[in-house]
Amino acid sequence: MTATPTSTIPPDELAETLFQPQHHPLLRAILDNAAEGLAIIDAKGNQLYLNDQARKILGIGLTNSTPEAWSERYGVFLPDMQTRCPSERLPIYRALHGEEAPEEDLFMRNATHPEGRHVHSIARPVRDSQGNFLGATLSLRDTHEQRQAEAGQRRTEQRFEQLVESAQEGLWSVDENSRTNYVNRYFAQMLGYTVEELMEKTLFDIIRPEDIPLMHQYVEDRRRGRSAVLNDFRLVRKDGTFIWTLVSTGPLHDETGKYIGAMAMITDITQRREAEEKVRQLNAELERRIAERTAQLEFSNRELEAFAYSVAHDLRAPLRSISNFTLALSEDCTDKLDATGLDYLQRIRASSQRMAELIDGILALSRVNRTEFVETDVNLSGIARSVSEQLQRWQPERAARFQLQDALVDRGDSQLLRLVLENLMGNSWKFTRERSVAEIEFGTLPDNGTGRIYYVKDNGAGFDMAYQKKLFGVFQRLHTQQEFEGNGVGLATVQRIIRRHGGRVWAEGQVGQGATFYFTLHEPTALPSTLPRPTGSA
Repeated sequence: MTATPTSTIPPDELAETLFQPQHHPLLRAILDNAAEGLAIIDAKGNQLYLNDQARKILGIGLTNSTPEAWSERYGVFLPDMQTRCPSERLPIYRALHGEEAPEEDLFMRNATHPEGRHVHSIARPVRDSQGNFLGATLSLRDTHEQRQAEAGQRRTEQRFEQLVESAQEGLWSVDENSRTNYVNRYFAQMLGYTVEELMEKTLFDIIRPEDIPLMHQYVEDRRRGRSAVLNDFRLVRKDGTFIWTLVSTGPLHDETGKYIGAMAMITDITQRREAEEKVRQLNAELERRIAERTAQLEFSNRELEAFAYSVAHDLRAPLRSISNFTLALSEDCTDKLDATGLDYLQRIRASSQRMAELIDGILALSRVNRTEFVETDVNLSGIARSVSEQLQRWQPERAARFQLQDALVDRGDSQLLRLVLENLMGNSWKFTRERSVAEIEFGTLPDNGTGRIYYVKDNGAGFDMAYQKKLFGVFQRLHTQQEFEGNGVGLATVQRIIRRHGGRVWAEGQVGQGATFYFTLHEPTALPSTLPRPTGSA
């Protein structure tokens, strides 16, 4: 099969054919639908053609005004949007005067575009094949949205720059090779450099040499995409001194996810570290002084206890002699003494017995601090019941009603806490002996969030609240020996035991209306000024 030869038309003839009248609609359609605005001006400055895009950009169509009036006619300004652009500066004007391809960024504002539009304008002179000047073409591109986007970008960048420059934190970024590519002014001042000086530094130039291996590990962690917070990290200042910093750092990646460096926020914590060090030194000094004072107090207490113990034991021998000789004197010389002499002997014997009781009290009080403290779970209800039974056995003839709360268990030394309840309940037993029925109560107050508060309450003789501060003093008594026996050591012993348990003890009373003694163990918080009261019958 023989192929049919294809006729070819030379390009020049084809181009010539394109400009025949029958193709004018095609050419006009091409020009009118161009993406950019197009204008054609002859050599005399007459406007021959504007496509639709050019009319849209300019806002005004063809005009018969002279080139010198074009700027005024179309409302052309420089990019600052305020300064009128001289017609002589317009690219089309310059192209008509032979300048090759002049271009300008311009701003158009007229009645059609009252708010104005940014435009990029390019003009080219047109010549025929012999080089004769025929006119010029103008290309217009609407850059308004692009310029607005760029202005918004610049505003965003300016705000960001203002933000980072005004931040009271150091901002620092490095590239993938640990070279500095950004620092804010605050960070430069923190290290004593200018921004320009610090931009020439690498990550490893401003850390201590001994920290370089650790920093290599940190850099590797950033390459793996890990962020971190570095506490108490030291950076070296320009003068060679170092500062303590808190560094929050994370990796930077490009749009493909490739590691391109790291960004860090640095806080100078040198003053905080110095303050913490001062506090540590003060605490250490305070602990040392407390230890010394505690040792001194312990030594003084041991000396006092040893003295009290020694005195008490040394006093027993002469007291026994006094007691024995007065007894022998009263037995052997009764017929030689009158009533007055016998009364004197009786008083001497009573005083010596009283002094023996005081000595016993001193020894009991000194034993409270010498006794080893063994903490266990203590059944206080069981101890109170045991004490009440013991009291009743001592004086079975007395009528008494005990109200003892069940299931009260707490941590403490069982022997010492028994001594507390023996003293408090023993006092209640003693001071209710004038009552036809003694009422003694042991329990706890309703819990109001301050911890457990125990109490021992009675309906006995009570006391005047004006003298309550004397209650817990050694040998301090609110009643005479003739009214109620005692040595004034029991409540002092109670207070010392409660203090060893980290608690407090206090009392309330009214003469003739009974008394209530309160105590706490392992007191967690300060107690309120107003407390609930026992609601029992005592």
